Amino acid sequence: MRVVYWLIAILAGATLGAGIMYWRLERRPSAGEPAQVSRPVTASLIAASQPVVRTLSRQVPWVGAVQSRASVQLKALQAGLVEAIDAADQTPVRRGDVILRLGGPQIETQRARLQTDAESLKAQLDLATQTIERLKQNLGQQLTTADQVAAAQEAQVKLQAGLRDARLALDSFEQQARVTSPMAGVFTNRRVSPGQTVSAGDPLGDVVDSNNLRIAASLFPPEGVSLEGQQATIRLDQNDRLAGTVARVLPAASGTGAVAVWIEGPQINGRLRPGQTVSGDIVVDTRQALTVPQSAIVYDVNERPYIFVQQDRTYESRAVRLGLTQDGWVEVVSGLEEGRPVVTQGAYELFYRRFNEQFKVED
Repeated sequence: MRVVYWLIAILAGATLGAGIMYWRLERRPSAGEPAQVSRPVTASLIAASQPVVRTLSRQVPWVGAVQSRASVQLKALQAGLVEAIDAADQTPVRRGDVILRLGGPQIETQRARLQTDAESLKAQLDLATQTIERLKQNLGQQLTTADQVAAAQEAQVKLQAGLRDARLALDSFEQQARVTSPMAGVFTNRRVSPGQTVSAGDPLGDVVDSNNLRIAASLFPPEGVSLEGQQATIRLDQNDRLAGTVARVLPAASGTGAVAVWIEGPQINGRLRPGQTVSGDIVVDTRQALTVPQSAIVYDVNERPYIFVQQDRTYESRAVRLGLTQDGWVEVVSGLEEGRPVVTQGAYELFYRRFNEQFKVED
């Protein structure tokens, strides 16, 4: 009989416990429903602070490539074989430095022809000079006439001009077979390799002025903002930044909606190189704004933002409209008055649970 009593007591206790648990579950708010907290809160879990008026900058990201504002494309002036490349890629060169040399059968054949022409004219000129000397001697002995001497001298002058032209042609050919830099800069964008055959006019590479650089950037700015003259930041890595200025907004050239700009500045010349890909931000707006830490913002299941403000001895949820975010601070456009303490620690705990019997506002 005593066993039966014990069984009845155990069943009654279990039934009572299940009822209490069901009642507590029914009292919990559904996910995403802001909790209205009006009972004590432990300071170690909940912290509040005043919103802060801060200067925020509206920034637009961009990507682009570094280019030189002064560059020259090197082209082959003769057809031939790339015999050697004397300048390494991305290295500085001086004006007149040899970049590459052309050789091969075509070059050698043309060089030999020009050399033969010059040698032949030199031999003819030497013979003409000897003939004039002999005619002058004969003229004194009246064995020749003055007209014959004049005709020989005229032929000599023509041979001298022909030899001079032949030597100039040979020198010009040798210069064309050695491609040199027309200015000081950096040799880049090489398009040929040793052993490759090129035709006259083929591009070989570029020489760019590394002290006169700019960034050709693309971005998608908001409607109605002015870009020219705005400050730009160039990100090299997480902690390294350069400064520049939007020098020009280019006419739209594509149907993507992107805006093309040139970013310039002295720091670009000193730190970047032509062809380098870079990115950053352009400041398009700066204003004073009421801000709270990002940790104060909570979102419901529909991604609507809320904050909790301290109201006397309770915490009250507020739906807010947000603006700019910068350096861990968020602009609150509406839903918050200046001077009202905002929960910055424990906001999500307040949002998704009731702590009626655990927490209280610090006196």
